[in-house]
Amino acid sequence: MICRMGHTNSIAVAIALAAALLVSGSALAHHSFQAEFDISKPVTLKGDVTKVEWVNPHVYLHIAVRDDKGAVTNWAFETLGPGRMRAEGMSKQTFGIGRTVTLKGYAARDGSKNLGFLRQVTFDDGHSIEVWLGDPDDVNP
Repeated sequence: MICRMGHTNSIAVAIALAAALLVSGSALAHHSFQAEFDISKPVTLKGDVTKVEWVNPHVYLHIAVRDDKGAVTNWAFETLGPGRMRAEGMSKQTFGIGRTVTLKGYAARDGSKNLGFLRQVTFDDGHSIEVWLGDPDDVNP
């Protein structure tokens, strides 16, 4: 019985340690808008949705942007988390692979990445969704 209790306690400690590591990893991975994106670098791009990553802590929308010569540049736009997106009435299916969208947002500070933070998506049928916390007129998240 003593051996069994020790084994049960070891399992409980291991589970608690694993949970703590998972939570701390998510907390360390999270960043502020200002740390990665530049409000003074607005970007507007039109392209076809190639991938939607519906994962925590942020949803990523990937698009293929064609220039006037037909060359494709792939971009990723980070946005709110899946829970907040669902609360705003959106799902992974809202964006649809292959669908043409125009994205407005802010470029990464780094400048070398094709990465932006999504502020607004306009679909090919003309309707738009503001993907922004707080006042839509607020330029500083």
